[in-house]
Amino acid sequence: MPFYGYRCDACELEFDVNKPMSESGTPEACPECEGETRKLVVPCGTVLKGDGWATKNNRVAGQMQKRREATGRRQEELKRDTNIGGRLVPNVGGERVDNWSEAGRLAADKGKDTSGYEQMAAKEKADQKRLNSKTR
Repeated sequence: MPFYGYRCDACELEFDVNKPMSESGTPEACPECEGETRKLVVPCGTVLKGDGWATKNNRVAGQMQKRREATGRRQEELKRDTNIGGRLVPNVGGERVDNWSEAGRLAADKGKDTSGYEQMAAKEKADQKRLNSKTR
């Protein structure tokens, strides 16, 4: 059975009455002065659990939208960092450097295999020579 809150108009006493819902419309007399009372609207602490409620669906939709935006930003950053104009960006273990020669030196300092960096440095030099000869 639910509790109903009442307030006395004469003495302003607030009190609760536990009675069946079928009797919720019947008036209650004040227990102190027997005066007229008004039923109070008392908010209840109801939590709607489960997947079918609009508040949860809206919250989850908002979380998914934020996740998609963050993922999109990370993907754009990754594209920018790993591919500039169709060529790879030199880096060693995620540490970016300006050219493949520097990447080879940094890899050697870290004890890594430098053969791939040497090949890319040679290709970079050849490309640079080709560009210089076209601009003259």
